[in-house]
Amino acid sequence: MSKGGPATEGGKEVVRWNATRHGMRSPAPVVPGIEAQEDWERHLSGILESLAPEGHLETVLAERVALLSWRLHRVTRYETESIALYQEKAEDDLASRRRFASHVLGAAHPEAVRGNLEDARAKHRLFKRFPKLPDDRRLSAFDADLILWTVAEHTDVAAEGETAPEDLLESISIPGVPDGAEAREDYGGWTAGSVRAGIEAVARATDEDPAELLEVATSEAGRAIIGKEQAAEQVARDLAVMSRERLLPDDKTLEKVARYEAHLSRLLFKSLHEIEAMQTRRAGGSAPLARLDVDGGFPTGEQKLPNELSGDEFGVYERHRVGA
Repeated sequence: MSKGGPATEGGKEVVRWNATRHGMRSPAPVVPGIEAQEDWERHLSGILESLAPEGHLETVLAERVALLSWRLHRVTRYETESIALYQEKAEDDLASRRRFASHVLGAAHPEAVRGNLEDARAKHRLFKRFPKLPDDRRLSAFDADLILWTVAEHTDVAAEGETAPEDLLESISIPGVPDGAEAREDYGGWTAGSVRAGIEAVARATDEDPAELLEVATSEAGRAIIGKEQAAEQVARDLAVMSRERLLPDDKTLEKVARYEAHLSRLLFKSLHEIEAMQTRRAGGSAPLARLDVDGGFPTGEQKLPNELSGDEFGVYERHRVGA
């Protein structure tokens, strides 16, 4: 009586292909978009070649070893990605800490601190470059407003609180430049000469020397860099400390990784021991069913790996392992 199933070699090949496709060697353990099917197949082939299983049961166990070790690799990747994400949050976490710290003045977020320093350096460069510019050199409305505002801010009347800088600038007229703050912000014809005329108008309105006003504003722009450099250096030190503190994931993630990794490791070693026992028996050796496994077997219930055993424990482990 026929046992059923394909009789031709072609039919048998189809059955083997279907078994491979729908068995443990299916794409199931591959996470789409993150892991590659080719990597899984290469990993599986390497495990099967290393363990050299014979028969269906040994092959199933070998495939289980491949699956468990693949999942262990995934745990390692998860841990690495968790650390990377934890590191990426350092700046936001530092910003929150600085925001509620009583000794921190100015910007809280590290990105804002660095931005303030760059702005201060750019402002100082502008003030140092301005006296050397020819009168017909074009300036942006932003740069023109920055120079005039800073000069007005350092007049005696503004420093003593008698007049706000914006009110002082509203009160002056600059030849060829429209009056009013909004009109000046939109004005596209600013030149170094018109800004100098604005500084002179401010000086006349406050009875001060325009050259001295510009010199004071330039000096203050340079001094402003010092405080912002100190803030940026402190932020850099704080971030360096936080980065070293975050070489491991947060406690919750670390506990999850450790438990899952230990679980997979126990299953992996158990499967390896089962294959080893079957191959030992197949070779004519003795591998009793009652043997010590890495996932239990001690009176205390403590779970240990072979390299964690004491001398006496390792002797028991070896005798059970080889069937002595």
